Amino acid sequence: MADDSFLKQAYQLKNTADTIALYQEWAESYDRSVREHGYVTPGRCVAALQRHQSDKNVPILDVGCGTGISGYVMYQAGYHYIDGSDVSQAMLDKAALLGDIYHKLHLVNLDNPFDFEKGTYHVITAMGVIADKHAPPETIIQLLEKLEAGGLLIFSLNNHTLENPAYEKTAFRAEKDGLADILEAENGPHMTGYNMTSKIYVMRRC
Repeated sequence: MADDSFLKQAYQLKNTADTIALYQEWAESYDRSVREHGYVTPGRCVAALQRHQSDKNVPILDVGCGTGISGYVMYQAGYHYIDGSDVSQAMLDKAALLGDIYHKLHLVNLDNPFDFEKGTYHVITAMGVIADKHAPPETIIQLLEKLEAGGLLIFSLNNHTLENPAYEKTAFRAEKDGLADILEAENGPHMTGYNMTSKIYVMRRC
């Protein structure tokens, strides 16, 4: 069984600097660690993507792609125009070893984390990324604003994050304000080894 010390730290982070440092150290063993602890959220997100995006030639941004687990699942499902971004160069270096999964990999500058033109991507995913001490609730709005009308944002909120009502309130506010429609908000397993759950949101830009 893989060492779960990094995994436990991931849910006890205090700030962004701690988050970056953790993932730099965790990169080498990350894939094995989450696989052995039953990380199923990427599969659930991609299943949701397939329900709402039949054209598999659209450009996709995998925010917080890490070592490429999420991109690999999308690629296996037939989506082959994927870019990835992450705060950790060590994680991106591991993702690059996957070969043709990603067209481009971007190291995120936290002063301007979404440094691309509106409409560059038709689908943006954030699997296991939008969470306390990882990315604040406002991230949902920032990503939606980078989509043109009809574009999709697919993201997960784990059960710890759902304890902070600000995250779901932000999604509801985006719908109320006419920024996007919530197409799905489905609870299910996240990390089965820890009995963790997550809610998968699918939002379409208005």
